[in-house]
Order: sequence, then C-alpha cells, then structure tokens
Amino acid sequence: MSSTTYSLLGKGLKLDTAEHIKSYCEEIEKFENLENIILSGNTLGVEACKALGEALKTKKTLKVLSLSDIFTGRLLDEIPPSLTYICDAVMDHPNLVELDLSDNAFGPAGAKPLIPFLSYHTQLETLKLNNNGLGVFGATHIAEALIAAGQKNEKEGKKSNLKTIIIGRNRLENGSSEVMAKAIGYHKESLETVRMIQNGIRPEGIANLMGGLSQCPNLIHLDLQDNTFTTSGSKALAKALPSWPKLQILNVGDCMLEPKGGLEVLKTLKTNPPKDLETLQLQYDELRIDSAQVILELIPLIPKLKSLELNGNQFPEDSDIVEKIKEALNDEDVLGSLSDMEELSDEEEEDEEVDELAEDLEKVHI
Repeated sequence: MSSTTYSLLGKGLKLDTAEHIKSYCEEIEKFENLENIILSGNTLGVEACKALGEALKTKKTLKVLSLSDIFTGRLLDEIPPSLTYICDAVMDHPNLVELDLSDNAFGPAGAKPLIPFLSYHTQLETLKLNNNGLGVFGATHIAEALIAAGQKNEKEGKKSNLKTIIIGRNRLENGSSEVMAKAIGYHKESLETVRMIQNGIRPEGIANLMGGLSQCPNLIHLDLQDNTFTTSGSKALAKALPSWPKLQILNVGDCMLEPKGGLEVLKTLKTNPPKDLETLQLQYDELRIDSAQVILELIPLIPKLKSLELNGNQFPEDSDIVEKIKEALNDEDVLGSLSDMEELSDEEEEDEEVDELAEDLEKVHI
C-alpha cells in the first residue's frame, strides 16, 4: 500500500454490517492525504456502505474511488441504497476525478442512485461502468446525468473535465444511442477515450453514436468492438473518422463492417490518416482482398503503428498481399495472428458478384 492508497483489493471480505466494516473505516479515517481507495473484490451490505460513507465524507483529498465487484451475492434491492450512501458522501469532494463501479450487476435500478452524483460532480474525469447490466433504461439514466453535468458546466461558464467513458458489456442497444450521443456532445471538447464494447448496438445506433463522437476533436481511443455496423454503420464511421486527427487506438473488431463498409472505412483512413495511430483492430470484419490492398497503402502513412489485427477476414493468410503487408510493417510483432482467415467459396464469390450487379443496376436511371 502506497502512502496515498488504501486497498482491500480482492480480499473476498463479506462486510454486512457497520460492525463488520468498522476497523476498515477507522483505518480510512486515520489515513492522511488519502488519494486512492480500492475496495474491489469484496462484498458490502447496506449498513456497511452507510458506515463507509461516513468514513469517506472527511476524505477531501480523495482522487480515485475503485468499487468494482463489491456487490457479489447482494439482493438487487440492497444495491441502490448502498450506492446512495457512497455517492452522497463524496458528492462535494473537489479532487475526486475517477469512479469505477464496473462488474457490479446492478442493472437500471443501480443506475438511478448515480444520477445526482454524475449530474452534480463535474470534476469527474473518468467514469468506468463496465459490465453492469444497465440495458437501455440504465444507460439512458447515465446519459441524462452526463447531459445535466454538461448543462451545469455551461451555466457556470466552465469547461467539461470528462475525459474517459467506459461503458461496455451493458446491452445499450440502439435504444440508448441517441441520448448517449447527446451526452457525448455535451463533453465533446474534453473526451479522449470512449469504450463501448459488446453492447448489442446495431447500424442505426452506430450512426447515432457517430453523430456525437464526430464532435470530439480530441478523441484518442475509440473502442466499439463486438457491436454490429454492417455497411451503413461503417459509412457513418467513415464519415466521422476525419474528425479525430489525434486518434491513437481504433478498435472496431468483431463489428461486421462488411466488404463495402470496411473498404470505405479504410479508404477514409488512407485519405485522412491519423498520424499518431498505434493500434488498429479490424478482426472478423468481413474484409476482402481490396481492403487488404488499402491497408498496405495505409501503413506508410501511419508510422507509429504498433498493433494491427486482421484475423478472421476474407482473404488467404498465404496471399501475396499479406506478405506485402508483413514486409511493409518491418516488424513481425505488429501484425497479430492470421490463423482463422476465411476464404470465400466459389458460390459465395458468385453471390457477391450478383449482389454487386444488382446494386449497379439500381443506380441506372432510364
């Protein structure tokens, strides 16, 4: 434990009552210049959280509060009051910049107690809500709170401090995408990292999100892995890409960009290459040889590239273009495994040609 960190990380403590947590609260209260509290990997009951809240009230130097996985085995109706006690205790802490509540399965009901804190505490820089079962309604609560915080900043003539939003594995789906995009827009100048993996967001929702994200000129890290783009979502991404000149990490792996959508994304990257791009993840995106060719042409334009993921796409591992990509990278560790590449059958190639012909015919005006 460092001189500024108090940690009970992973101790597996079952703290039901004020008496159970008393000795730990006393340690917290006596801890001078406390900046970081880590209680992750224990389970806290309502009365224990109430006592913890009392201990936290005086810790005005607190910067980071890590409370991931603290409600294992708790009834759902225990969690909202527990969160209220904790959030109310740190509402006015001027130095608190990071809150982590990941891996707590509290659902929409657990999102409600966060609304007052997130609406009011505009000093927050990092919000981690990964794997909470929020769903559309819970995500909407969070987004509306972030909108309220943005409006508070505007009213007070202040800039947003929010830099990082991590809200993956929460089934946000399309239903929360418009309000989430609006929330992003309220923090457009400050946001640097947005990670929303595995949320069941489909093309329409992706397009909505891009409307918010395209307003963020300082975006460094965008991770939307394992959502569904298809061609229309990919086009929305391509349209937004030039808005992020500082981008360092782009993860749209497992997103089914589709052949035409993926090609459009890559052509846009080539036309507007983010000079600091270090990580590009495009695995399992139905990319074809034509996309691989654009990747080859893109590589010299992004000299800081350290990681390129292309596994599971639709061109052979032993093709000439793959060899050329490897040569262009000048470092065998940059390109990830290609052990699961998908080669199109003759029938699939014929179907693709028929689809393309049908599309071309639709464009012909008699």
